[in-house]
Amino acid sequence: MQVGRICRGKRLPQPWTGRVPGPSVTVAELLLGRNTAMPNHQLTRRRMRPAFRRTAPAVGVAMLLFAGVTVAGLSVADAAGAAEPKLASHRAAYEITLHQSREGVGPTAARGLMAYEFTDACERWIAESRIVLDVVYGEETPVRTDWNFTSWESKDGRDYGFSMSHRRNERLEENLKGTARLDPGKGGEAAFTGEVATQMSLPKGTLFPTAHLVASLKAALAGQKVFSRPMFDGGSLDNPYDTNVYIVSPKDRADKTLALLKKAGFTMNLPVWRHQSAFFSMKSNEGTPVFELEVDYRADGVAERIIQSFGDFAIRMTPIKMERLKGGC
Repeated sequence: MQVGRICRGKRLPQPWTGRVPGPSVTVAELLLGRNTAMPNHQLTRRRMRPAFRRTAPAVGVAMLLFAGVTVAGLSVADAAGAAEPKLASHRAAYEITLHQSREGVGPTAARGLMAYEFTDACERWIAESRIVLDVVYGEETPVRTDWNFTSWESKDGRDYGFSMSHRRNERLEENLKGTARLDPGKGGEAAFTGEVATQMSLPKGTLFPTAHLVASLKAALAGQKVFSRPMFDGGSLDNPYDTNVYIVSPKDRADKTLALLKKAGFTMNLPVWRHQSAFFSMKSNEGTPVFELEVDYRADGVAERIIQSFGDFAIRMTPIKMERLKGGC
């Protein structure tokens, strides 16, 4: 989430067969792996010093991006006076491209797709995502990461379930699943099952992803700008995360994205905030974040723009399809 070698002036060979995502391919098909093909865009190649061999990151964005940036010192019921955000059930497909790369260290090219579905299922939220990403370092063989994540979360913020699989060049690298429970005011515990069976203590104040998003949006509506709060999503053994989040106004909104939203019937007069977030592993206590995210969130939780930074490089995610879904009881 890479087969073939990049050649000067040539496209990356396509290891998958099928249609290029477009109007005829639904996000549901992408999520289920039907008729999936990478975007047929040329990967740019530039001169650089020999690169280090790296694997493409198991891009844990999907479980973080949409189902929650973090919140500082707030419970879901805090930010008094702010309106209660109403999250929109929706499907979305995002094209992934290389946003920036440090010469001699970062990749020369990256591209991929992310398909995401978020549903209000009455008493719980359900999120499903798939990321397929090809990353190229210099003249090396591209590395393909295929990452799937599914989660459910009770609306009272107490119970959570998750399942994640990560494949690198079609070989299974990691498979995580389990459940977690929070006791309000006392923290909680997460239990991973399967081959990596282990338990984690969750500190007081921890929120699950969608509760993070709801509280974050509520804080933004209240005019707050800086937040920090522990978060658990189950997508990595680096969990739980300490987070620092800055909320600012976006400087640019893409006309194509606005057109997609309008065509799909989304409300167009909602406020939008840019969440600039850093995620730190509470297990390692390192001062450097595991990764950073910059996401433009609408007040209904739909992401218009995503940039994820891994230090040596960053990827950008741009919507190519949006679809409203029915949700609620």
